[in-house]
Amino acid sequence: MINVIYLPKVNSTNTYAKALLNSGEPLCPYTVIYAKEQTAGRGRRGRSWHCHEGDSLCMSLILPYTCKSGITLLTALGVYKALRDICPNIKIKWPNDIIADNKKLCGILTEGTKSGTVVGIGINLNHTTFPTDIAHKATSLRLLTGDSFTPAEILNKVAVSVFDEIEKYNAELTDNAIDEYIPLCANIGREILWNGKNGVATGISENGSLIIKTEHGTEQVSFGEVFVSGIY
Repeated sequence: MINVIYLPKVNSTNTYAKALLNSGEPLCPYTVIYAKEQTAGRGRRGRSWHCHEGDSLCMSLILPYTCKSGITLLTALGVYKALRDICPNIKIKWPNDIIADNKKLCGILTEGTKSGTVVGIGINLNHTTFPTDIAHKATSLRLLTGDSFTPAEILNKVAVSVFDEIEKYNAELTDNAIDEYIPLCANIGREILWNGKNGVATGISENGSLIIKTEHGTEQVSFGEVFVSGIY
């Protein structure tokens, strides 16, 4: 059973979840923080992710595991499986963005603490427009399907699916998990640009790094900005 802690308004569901996790208060193994409005949400590399009532789903899952490399990619797998029946053309952009029509639909932020791991998930639900600076690279379930969605219905599907993936693989990026992930990864087979270098993504390593073939051999990228040809 999933325990959902509902907050009308919060600065960041991840910040709230980390404080709760570190407080030592007994928690249900399947705890989700859900906010109707998030005023200071964060994405990867410190980018902002604002959540306004009805437009977005902002949630954070509390996991009783140390922050292993597998959690980020397994979370992306879980979100993908939760949304694929609603929007069949979605893919995963390494490591953990969910995209459709080469635009970002969902962002995921994984943060470790001394007591476990918090995974923040932000999904664009009912946006029909976006600010000018991100309009070319953002999309929503409503734009993709023509339907409106309530945060509660998507929250339950996503939370159950992510917890299932984490449990199934014990938060480890096993060979089977990598085999599931690779066909869904939009980076594979495309030209990649990172740190002024370029190559073609060919696979995922056992520690979750992106394997890239360059003219000088093979390299692995484990963090940082990765640009993919044709994707925002």
